[in-house]
Amino acid sequence: MPIQVVKNYLTSDVKYPFFFVVGDGQYKGIKEKLLELGLSFIKVSDFCRDDDKPPDIDSLFEHLKTADTNANDNKLVVIGIGEYLALRGNNEAVRVLSQLKDLNIGNAKVVLLLRGITAQINDLKADPRFDNRRFYKLDNAYSDFSLTLVDPSIELSNSKGIKDLLIKLENGMCGNVIVQTKANLDETLFTVHKINNAYECIKLTIPNFNLPFSCGCNELWTELLRELTLNDGSLDAVFEKNGFVGSLEKDFYVRVAGLGYRNWLYFIALKTKSETLSNSYLRYVLDKTNCFEDFKTNVLNAIIEVPHNDKQFNRFYDDRKRLVEKFPESDIADFVVNNRKNTAESIYKLTNGTKTEREEIIAWVSQNGVIPQIDDIYPELAAYLKKYTFNCGDLSDLLTEYFDAYKKQKISNKLEDDFIEKVEKLAKSRDYNRLSTRNEIIEGIDKSDTYLYWLDAFGVEYLAFISELAYKHGLSISINIARAELPTITNFNQDFYESWQGKKEKNDELDNIKHNDTGGYNFENNELPIHLAKELDIISGVLDKAATELALRHCERFLIVSDHGASRLAVLQRKEEKYETGTKGEHSGRCCESFDSYNNDLQFATEENGYLVLADYGRFKGSRAANVEVHGGASLEEVVVPIIELTLKDSKITVDLVEEFVTVDYKTGTEITLFFNKPLKKEVSIVMSSIRYPAFSLDDNHYKVILPDTKRAGNYPADVYVGDDFIGKILIKAQGKSGKINEGFDNLL
Repeated sequence: MPIQVVKNYLTSDVKYPFFFVVGDGQYKGIKEKLLELGLSFIKVSDFCRDDDKPPDIDSLFEHLKTADTNANDNKLVVIGIGEYLALRGNNEAVRVLSQLKDLNIGNAKVVLLLRGITAQINDLKADPRFDNRRFYKLDNAYSDFSLTLVDPSIELSNSKGIKDLLIKLENGMCGNVIVQTKANLDETLFTVHKINNAYECIKLTIPNFNLPFSCGCNELWTELLRELTLNDGSLDAVFEKNGFVGSLEKDFYVRVAGLGYRNWLYFIALKTKSETLSNSYLRYVLDKTNCFEDFKTNVLNAIIEVPHNDKQFNRFYDDRKRLVEKFPESDIADFVVNNRKNTAESIYKLTNGTKTEREEIIAWVSQNGVIPQIDDIYPELAAYLKKYTFNCGDLSDLLTEYFDAYKKQKISNKLEDDFIEKVEKLAKSRDYNRLSTRNEIIEGIDKSDTYLYWLDAFGVEYLAFISELAYKHGLSISINIARAELPTITNFNQDFYESWQGKKEKNDELDNIKHNDTGGYNFENNELPIHLAKELDIISGVLDKAATELALRHCERFLIVSDHGASRLAVLQRKEEKYETGTKGEHSGRCCESFDSYNNDLQFATEENGYLVLADYGRFKGSRAANVEVHGGASLEEVVVPIIELTLKDSKITVDLVEEFVTVDYKTGTEITLFFNKPLKKEVSIVMSSIRYPAFSLDDNHYKVILPDTKRAGNYPADVYVGDDFIGKILIKAQGKSGKINEGFDNLL
């Protein structure tokens, strides 16, 4: 029926245009039918004099008036006229429609395919001449138009000007139509939405884009809109073009460092794809962050507000640590300051990833004590504080207990009275003289293909730490305990290095940290033992070097030797002796050249090699103030030095406990049997509760260990050593004679 009325018009003698009113749903279908009838299409958009100039309606009228002069092309369909008049408003629509109604086109036939102005056309029916020969309206001729006007200052390449808008409408577009124009459309019949910035335009063009404007600024949103217009409005295409595909957490700091467009776009990519991210902490921060300028700061600081007992904290902590591992010290320093707000919580938020944090951890522990979580927060510090069980004959127990107490006081920054009494007792007894000298031990070491590494001021307090490092590097370690010459200064303890004929190297870093200004630490500026962090870093670096040299087969053995140790506690004691010598003291007054006026009345001093050496924690008057540690004296931490031999380890050695359960006796204790998968050349022992128990060979693979102190039923963890090499952990399950593992003194019940 609709096309039939057009056919009737085409064969009629009507000399005026035919008004064919359709709706959105019928428009394209009717266009195709009219094309099949052989009609030529006239587009109103073709009469626009420029991209953003309205069509010249007078020229259109002239074209229609003269259409009958072309016998081969005088049956026309005009499209876009209804939509254009709707854009112009009611008054313009009524005026032009009235002119078209009365336009004499002679023998030509012109069909006006109209949308959007049904009400205005209905008004024309007041003219009795405007009957059904000249007008037809389809049922449901409903048009749903709305107009989004984009400010001309916004770059939007595919929606510029009135002409572009008319072309879209002529092609059948309906619903919301976007246009960027300077034309005055205040009277339009369409519902109008105005877009005043790039952000609003992005929200309009990307479905479900729900990020708030505060995530960026107008300049950044404008640049994103520009990229979107070049990539068919695809946000994913923009991300891919900028390299934000695959794992978005990769190279996090490189991508987030800075305030440029690509840094911001990375933030937008993370925000829009947060549900796909595996890093739970990053998702948490993104959910809290709606301003790009706050993003990096929030990544650093958001953890501060999460209590350490929150069920998500451990995962957040681990995920955050991975995110910030490449952040510079300056950024971390800002976090450290902010993190001090809640002292009780602050320790749990720190990591061992930067020097600033490591020093902060030590400062906190020094003032608040060691917490169990320190193993995870700062494992290097935990390894340092671990009780090291010496294996050097009859001095083993003395050194084990002494240096365990020494390390605790060094980290707590407090002296204990009973320890001072022990130091003063040892200052008189000089038990260290029972140790071999460093040179005596070096004489017995195979020097062929051996790399000598002199680590100045390296004492035995670090043995637990260096043993842990050797194990992690897969190195075999052999430790000898020796004594330095008095006074414990380099001049009297360097002949081992001077006489060495092979490859050798000296490292002064540890010594500089302790008592030179070049080390960067000063007791007067900060009395807390934060220098320990740098000490552990230096030792870690030495073990890295040793592992590399051995792995590259540059040597068969890597020998770490020290000239002397150093004392932190002598600095804390602040004890000054009565003598003020002309030499002004050396090494913060721990020793000085002998002088005639000395009355031999210092009970804790000894004379060696022309020097007066203090063995307690005193110092001579007039000496320069200490930096953070001192040497030159005769305390155990200054005199006792390690000689550490590192080689490549046989990683194939394994150990197992033969018995699933052992029976304890309240008088004799118990014994266990160890199985090794290959014959061993070094002595075997286990360390349990800081006590070392030797193992006795039964055959090439089995060793027996007698445990006379294990008299209660229970579970006992122990470390197994071959020589000084840690091989593995075992769990001894001891039960009473009745077979109950939780039984007490079995025979006393």
